[in-house]
Amino acid sequence: MNRSVISAAVLARGVAGLVLVTMLAGCAGGTSADPAAAPTAPAASGPASSEPAPSASGPAADAIRKLDPKSLPWKWFEDHARSTAVDLTKPDKYGRSYTLGKPVYSDADGDGIEDVAIPIAQRDGNGYREHWHIWLATADGGAEQVLTPIALTARCGDATSKVTAVKGGFQVKERLREPIIDDRVPCAKPGTFASTRDVGVERVGKAHALVNLKDRRGYGGVCPTQPRTETGRVKVWGSLVPANGTPLTIDGDRMYLIWTHPHELTAGAEPMKLAAVWPAGGNSGKRICVWTDPGRYENA
Repeated sequence: MNRSVISAAVLARGVAGLVLVTMLAGCAGGTSADPAAAPTAPAASGPASSEPAPSASGPAADAIRKLDPKSLPWKWFEDHARSTAVDLTKPDKYGRSYTLGKPVYSDADGDGIEDVAIPIAQRDGNGYREHWHIWLATADGGAEQVLTPIALTARCGDATSKVTAVKGGFQVKERLREPIIDDRVPCAKPGTFASTRDVGVERVGKAHALVNLKDRRGYGGVCPTQPRTETGRVKVWGSLVPANGTPLTIDGDRMYLIWTHPHELTAGAEPMKLAAVWPAGGNSGKRICVWTDPGRYENA
C-alpha cells in the first residue's frame, strides 16, 4: 500500500478519536454549551463617569445647570411685603438696571437635585445693591426663586465677601455694617461685624423658609447686629417665617432675647420682628435669629 495513503488513514482515525474524547469529557462535566452561560468580559477600566444619573421620577440631579440664569423670571426683593418683576435686558421705569453674577450650585432643600444661588445687582445712579437668591430646581426641569435674599451687598451697607457651596446649601461670608460703631467707616469700605452663615431651605406651609444649617431652629437669612445693651432671660416663641400662625422652632424656651437693628432684608414684615436669641448661661456669640411677634414674649 502507498505509504501516503496509510498516513492519511492514521491521521483521520486520530482526529476522530480526539473529537470523541472531547465530546465525552463535555458530557461528564455536565456543563452547558449555551453561550449565554459564558462569563461576561470585565468592564473596561478607567475613571467613572461624573454625569449624575437621572431620577426615575424627575430631572437629572444637575438639570439646573442647563438653565440659562438670564432666562429665569426674576423678581427684585423690595421688602418682605413687596417684590417687583424685572427685565434684565433694559432699565426699569425708574432707570435702574439689573445684571447677574456667577452662579453657585448646591442642593439646598435636600431633595437630591442641585439648586443654585445667583447674585443679581441693581444699579441706580451712584446707588448699588446686590442680592443673592436661591433658585430651587423643580420637577419639570425648571426653577423657582426663593424671594428672600440670602445675602446683601450695598453702598454704605453690608458687604458679601463670598458665597460657596456646602452640604445642605450655601455658606455666606459677610461683613455687616453696625449702627453707631461703623458710622465713621467710609462708604467704600465694608462694615466691621464679620459673620459666617450656612443657609438651606425648608418648606413651611406654602412658603420657602431660609434655615440656619448650624442650628435649624434659627432663621437662615441675614441676622443683623443688635444693640450692645443688657438683656434678661425671657420666654421665646420663634419661627423661620415672618408670619403668625406658622410652626414654631422655639416654643416657650427661656433664652436671652434682643431685637436686631433695622435692616434692608428684614423690613416689611410687621408686626413680626427678627430677634437675636441665645441660651441661658451662654453669650451672644452663640446667637441665632428667629422671627417673633413683639407681643408674644414675656419676662421670666
